[in-house]
Amino acid sequence: MAQPAYDLEMFENRAARPRAKVKAVRGKKKAPRLNLRAVKTVAAAVVMVALVVGFLYSQAVITELTVDIQDVQSQLVSEQSTYNYLSGVLDSKTSLRNVEQIAAGQLGLVKADRSQVTYFSLEGESVINRPQTAAQRLTEFLSTGLLSLMDYLNP
Repeated sequence: MAQPAYDLEMFENRAARPRAKVKAVRGKKKAPRLNLRAVKTVAAAVVMVALVVGFLYSQAVITELTVDIQDVQSQLVSEQSTYNYLSGVLDSKTSLRNVEQIAAGQLGLVKADRSQVTYFSLEGESVINRPQTAAQRLTEFLSTGLLSLMDYLNP
């Protein structure tokens, strides 16, 4: 007995099986696959739209900020004008002539005379005795002169 693997009679005169006929039909495609080109186009369009929207938004923000800056600058000019006016008013009120007029007119003050000004220097002393009136000065002068005369006369 021959083994079935070596039995070549099985392959002799075989009846030809009818083959299934395959017909090519146009227009019918397999299930639609994802078209890579369309995906790239859509992705590029989305990116472009995002860029345009971002650009328009940034321009709107820049416009708003420019308007705000112009408002603040006009406020600054107004405040500087007010500062200059008030500074001028303050200078006119504190000018030397105005202060002298108020001191003399309302307070009754007068300027110091040259005779009221006394200059002195300290030479080792920390106390100065100054006579209060002209009579006291005269008496001090006479007493000092008299004492120096008596010192001169006494041997």
